[in-house]
Amino acid sequence: MGVGAATVSVTALLVAAGHSLALWGSPLRAELLSISRGQWELVAISAALFLAFLLLLPVRARRDWRPHGLYAAFVISLFAEMFGFPLTAYLLSSALGWTLFEREFMTYMYRFGMPVGSALTLLGVLLVVLGWRELYRYREALVTTGPYRYLRHPQYLGLVLVTGGWLVHWPTLPGLLMWPVLAAAYVRQARREEAELARCFGATYEEYARRTPAWIPRRRPAPLAPQSPPPPQA
Repeated sequence: MGVGAATVSVTALLVAAGHSLALWGSPLRAELLSISRGQWELVAISAALFLAFLLLLPVRARRDWRPHGLYAAFVISLFAEMFGFPLTAYLLSSALGWTLFEREFMTYMYRFGMPVGSALTLLGVLLVVLGWRELYRYREALVTTGPYRYLRHPQYLGLVLVTGGWLVHWPTLPGLLMWPVLAAAYVRQARREEAELARCFGATYEEYARRTPAWIPRRRPAPLAPQSPPPPQA
């Protein structure tokens, strides 16, 4: 289900980015400058697609679901504003007296938010899926191939990019408040997992962590290392 959702999401992101680029430099039609309302079926479908990515992440303990819960809240609130009720647009237009806020917001979305945000989200989706492929292939081994050759936490970075891309695509007040908390939660989760992997794989993981960055890849990746199963328990 997670891979299928990723395939549909990648297709939708490419279509959205292509549509935005096709409109680049040409006047936006009046019907494009109004925010959709009451399309709750699109809220449910879009949220389900991006929540399905959580099926591609390993869960070892109940606490692992805490950052995933923040991710779920972010996704649901964002699509609820995008297709259901544009709370942020109403609040800002009322509080600041911006009578043309909706037109300005949709112009931003088509000219910048959609193409740039879709690119960030697409990169995040690819990191989640490619990371899952390596974890599924090697199961209980210490994975150092695929995106794990470049980063220690490609899937968590992928979820941060997915949500960050959507925030660029369609900024909302709840999203702006939740995204830093979400990113910090995945950083803390990554540190807990690193401690567990160090206990499980010992010096092998410590060497891998020494030569492989956690979040920002180096220009030249570390040389490939053989996959290491966990040492037998005494």
